Amino acid sequence: MMEYVYLILSAFLSVSMTSETFDGMEGEAFVIKCPKWSSSVQVTWYNMDTNKIIPTEEEGSRIFSVNRFLWFLPTSREDSGNYTSVIRFSNNRTKSFNMSVQIHPYKQGVCFPSQIHYPNDTGRGKIVCPTIDNYKNATIIQWYKDCKPLQGERFFMGGKYIFIHNPRKEDNGYYTCQFIYTHKGNVFNVSATRIFISKEKPSPLPPQILFPKNNDVIEVEVGAAFSLKCRALLGIRKDPLAVVTWDVDNIPVKHLDISRFQEKTDSFEGPEHDYYRETTLNISKIKEEDLQANFTCVVLNKMQNTKATVTLKRKAKCLQ
Repeated sequence: MMEYVYLILSAFLSVSMTSETFDGMEGEAFVIKCPKWSSSVQVTWYNMDTNKIIPTEEEGSRIFSVNRFLWFLPTSREDSGNYTSVIRFSNNRTKSFNMSVQIHPYKQGVCFPSQIHYPNDTGRGKIVCPTIDNYKNATIIQWYKDCKPLQGERFFMGGKYIFIHNPRKEDNGYYTCQFIYTHKGNVFNVSATRIFISKEKPSPLPPQILFPKNNDVIEVEVGAAFSLKCRALLGIRKDPLAVVTWDVDNIPVKHLDISRFQEKTDSFEGPEHDYYRETTLNISKIKEEDLQANFTCVVLNKMQNTKATVTLKRKAKCLQ
């Protein structure tokens, strides 16, 4: 049966595939969805890591599908992986969508991982709670700013919104809504975060390293050239005081052998005026000693600094 499902799924994936990444918090309700089509289509969900069909809600699994929705009630760190929705149309044509899911653990003093935040809300003092429309009859119980409960006469809740009276620069930051979702008598917590910016001026935010992830292990070929990229979100609009750079065993790259290590930095703004910098560490030749070294991306701006360290390992040889 497993081989049959794998063959069928492989056939689907060869027809059409798009990809999207979703990040969720451990222990919360979480839902992902494939694009909306006509109600007449048939949607089947698969766990790509096990090559198994995901059951429907009636079968009582913690992870289940309801048409174009895939539910996790609640999430577990073991749910991280790859999922695919296969849409079959009335003419038997199929279209597949690959969803990469990453479930993040709670950390003491951190109300949301840096990877989990939604597009910016700018200027007008009306912030909508992200994703809440996916959860029928959800109830917001608390708003937070930069992980602290939001309080004060200038803030008031209305439905799925938090309103800020006369927003100003000190209101800039990360706003998290915490709400509860009830499903068949079981109550689940959900949280979602977005950035609010009061004015379209350069505004630093706590820097976030988008990649690489801390403690990543990257395969390389000894003797070959290799490039390490580090990209970080640093704020809203370009800030000349933001830095993204690499260290090797705590030594800045600028102090290393320039014939083997060189950096190149680019910066750009996203569609919501997010300001990013990306620095590439170009290594002309990987040596054995590099496999024992720590490569650290160092990111800093006016607010704070953060780091992500990766190591290298020898790429496994392909068996003939």
